[in-house]
Amino acid sequence: MTKNMENNNSMMMRIKDFFNRPAPLIIVLIAIICFLLLFISKNSVGSRIYVGEINKDDIQVGSVHYFVNGDMNYFYASNGVYNGEHKDTKVYTYQLGYYVVDSNNEYHEFLTRSKEADTAASLADIVNELSGWSLAESMSNRKFFTNDIMKNLNNLHLVIKASTKKGSKEADISLDYRVELNKITKK
Repeated sequence: MTKNMENNNSMMMRIKDFFNRPAPLIIVLIAIICFLLLFISKNSVGSRIYVGEINKDDIQVGSVHYFVNGDMNYFYASNGVYNGEHKDTKVYTYQLGYYVVDSNNEYHEFLTRSKEADTAASLADIVNELSGWSLAESMSNRKFFTNDIMKNLNNLHLVIKASTKKGSKEADISLDYRVELNKITKK
């Protein structure tokens, strides 16, 4: 029994001597700081917030913004007001929405709406009513915020295509407006 107590005391003394030296404490503190720096830098690089608008003579969209991070993605665009040369034009078929443009000048569909109708509607009414968006999406279940979209979100365009001919899918009106975006986050 005394031999067992002596072994316990000896081990306790070695542990006490180990922790009484500054080197182990410094090593543990450095490891904690490195872990925290990696965690903070990963979270700050992954978050992006952009805000913007379209303010042209023929169309105004007052607010366009998106937020992406490692957890969720969110996109918002207020309804546009179209006063261009085609505002009174009646169209049967339309597709309007947001696209991203990559470095090869290729358009990738992000959020769009389209319809083929039997009765014509004013292009201005369609843009005014259907150009707004509000979309939140989890990073674990992405459908709209694909990798191609995420890489090129800083080059966002509102595209409007419409046909004045009943039954035609060929667009005779094609409008493209770049969204002027400002990055809010630092990285």
